[in-house]
Amino acid sequence: MPGGSRSPSEIPVITLQCDWDDVIRKVNGTVWVCCKFRGQTSYEGKIHSQGLSNEGIPRVTATEGFSVRAISRSAIQVKHDDSGTTYIFQAPTGVFSGIHSKSVISLDVTSGNLCASVCTENKLHVWDTRVGLVSRTLEGHVGDVYKCRFFPSGIVILSGGADMQLKIWSAETGQCPVTLRGHTAAITDICMVERGRNIISFSKDGTARLWSCGEAMCLATLLKLETTINSCSLGIANNKMQLGEPEQSPSEHEVGTGNKVLLVGCEDGTVNCIAVQSRKKLFSLIHNSAVNCVAVLSAEQFIVGCQDGQILLYESQQPSEPVVKWFESNSAILCILPVKESGFFVGKADGTCVYHKVPVKSKDDKCRNVRVELTGPDCDPVYDISYDGTCIYTACRDAAVRKYDVTKFISGLESFVC
Repeated sequence: MPGGSRSPSEIPVITLQCDWDDVIRKVNGTVWVCCKFRGQTSYEGKIHSQGLSNEGIPRVTATEGFSVRAISRSAIQVKHDDSGTTYIFQAPTGVFSGIHSKSVISLDVTSGNLCASVCTENKLHVWDTRVGLVSRTLEGHVGDVYKCRFFPSGIVILSGGADMQLKIWSAETGQCPVTLRGHTAAITDICMVERGRNIISFSKDGTARLWSCGEAMCLATLLKLETTINSCSLGIANNKMQLGEPEQSPSEHEVGTGNKVLLVGCEDGTVNCIAVQSRKKLFSLIHNSAVNCVAVLSAEQFIVGCQDGQILLYESQQPSEPVVKWFESNSAILCILPVKESGFFVGKADGTCVYHKVPVKSKDDKCRNVRVELTGPDCDPVYDISYDGTCIYTACRDAAVRKYDVTKFISGLESFVC
């Protein structure tokens, strides 16, 4: 983009005590709040509780430099006065701490109240998100499981991990009718093509492989790199992208790949974009830090998250330079979850999980200096995020899965900014 990228990153990170929602309900309860620009000394303050109102809402005051603009039972809006930055802190509506006893590294949820999650103890569980009861434990991998994802049906699960195998499970019976083998190193990420008749897997062996689930066979190696592939995201190409034609006619078992593009984020800092059906590399980007995660936001835009803490927004049609760059802290970006086309959540190594609204070109964008942060973890990394259409779920090193009701914020953030 001529003139370089726009950067809303000259705003600080505001951090609030992780158990603020419990402490602040007590008379004379005090929680700390901190404001820090990247590379500078932090500025600290306090929020004091004076008890509850008749409606059960905390009555609070903040020390100089901060102001509380709004508060409810589970959310508080804090403004750093000098910078004009506002954070809306949202406490979890549910904490599932009995599902796993070790770090939760991957999870996925459905609109049918099911969650599949896996921890570093190699326990892959299927459980009910309403009551937190495990219904199935999926056993069969001979090494650690790194990723689990539901098929669009919501009743079939795909998993992959250190044993170089992909397994397809019934969430209802716990049986595994299909195992896919072919990678020569651990599987790091997985995605489905449309309804899931085809899937794509990614590995530390540097390959991206396209599979037919019905035939239990590898249809093609889409990409072979000399580096570890960390993350993937599949999207629909915009109508201006030249996808090319396949050198050979696609297999009859290859379904729905014609208009799909694949983003691949790698340990060496590269991002590669592939036209799935033609196997053509559309572009490659280079970054100074490992790319931990990539996510297609829309047919026109995608997000890149890096080990050095940078978040980059690119336009698919002209990806040579990011159009927006966020560099608010040095904490590694571990996962990205787009929510609609207007914004996305990022989970970080410092335990924060923050919603960023994609800036609009209008000069009066009220949300330019606004973030929504999901609270609860005490500096434990957030490894994965999922959305069931109503609530956000996070996977954390402290072995907890947290549930947040954030629909009202992300559907109309402007109306919550006081």
